[in-house]
Order: sequence, then structure tokens, then C-alpha cells
Amino acid sequence: MKNNILIVDDHEIFRNGVRQLLEKETDIEVIGEAEDGVEAIEKANLLKPNIVLMDISMPNLSGIEAAKNILAAHQDIKVLLLSLYDKKEYVLKAIKMGAHGYILKDEPNKVFLKAIRKVSSGDFYYSGDISHVIIQNLTSLSSSSNVKEEEVKYHLSKREVQILTEIASGNSNKVISENFGVSIRTIESHRQNIMRKLRASNIEDAISRAKLEDIIS
Repeated sequence: MKNNILIVDDHEIFRNGVRQLLEKETDIEVIGEAEDGVEAIEKANLLKPNIVLMDISMPNLSGIEAAKNILAAHQDIKVLLLSLYDKKEYVLKAIKMGAHGYILKDEPNKVFLKAIRKVSSGDFYYSGDISHVIIQNLTSLSSSSNVKEEEVKYHLSKREVQILTEIASGNSNKVISENFGVSIRTIESHRQNIMRKLRASNIEDAISRAKLEDIIS
């Protein structure tokens, strides 16, 4: 089944470039375009795309606000945010509102395609340069007043639980990094955060404690 894509960006030249890139792929079909957040919501409601490629900075309604509206109305639609900047506030807003990925516009074409396919398969995808922002703020996010339902004991995030499960299954950092589309260094940072939050001296102790507390099976 093809991935049906809605491209949202206020620059026609950029939209045309992305369309030309995606139309070369046999498993991807561009079913529409929008030039601002308001039109993005209208097109999403009408066309029901699998994935919305959404620019963050747009007139009338920002990509963040438009994405929040679309995700609230359509559980089956995934949003992949685009930006020229890896600003901390943008990245954290994207995570909080439930975006499935955040990539920089100056990434190579192969990264765009990889991100789309990762998100389509149910994974999340963040550009490598953005990973450090996520890592530095995992603790503050998990302890914020807007604690999400998927957060579990010891304030492990959903992603940390997923990674700990992968580790407990015997997967290496390399395999896990490929599964989640992030760098090995990012996975290593997650391991350190997991051990710190579980107050474990090593990863084996972390796994044992997580199983004992029913954080992982």
C-alpha cells in the first residue's frame, strides 16, 4: 500500500522540490498540497493522507498548531514536521503535541525518504542534529505538570521503555539505533538516562529493576 502524502509549506518552490523527489518513489504518492496551516487542516480533513509533511513556520496558522488540530481529529494521520531550525522550543513543542518526527529542511533527500518510511511503519524520526535537544530535556519533560499517560514509574518516557525493552531482548546499540533511526550516541545517552532514573549501577540492574516494577515484561 502506498504512503499518501500531504505537503504543507508556504514556499511553492520547496513544495515542488519535495513533490518531484517523492513522485520518483513507487511506494509514495503525493495526494495534495497546502500553503498554510488553515489550508492544511482543510486538506487533511478532505484527503485523509497517511502522512502530513508540515512546515513549522507559516502564515495564518503555524505548523505546530495545525498539526495539533489534525492529530486530535485523525488518529490514523501521522505528522512529520519540517524546519530550517533545530530550536529547542520548536523541538519540545513537536514532542509534546505528538508529532511523529522532526527533520531539518537541509537534510539530504535520502533522509526525507527514510523519515517518511520510518514514520509510516509506526516509528518516530528526528534529524541527528536534533537528538541532543531531546536527550537534554527528557528529565524535564517527564517531570512536567503535563505528564502524559504513557509515562511510567520512575518517569521513564515511552521511548526509554521501548529502548530498555530492546536492550533486554539482547539487541546491540547499533541495531537499536537503526530501529529507531537515531545515532548510536543517542542510544548510549538513553541508556545512561535509564540507569540514572532506575537508580541502577549498570544496565543489567536496570533491566532487573524494570522487570520487578512491571515497567517491561
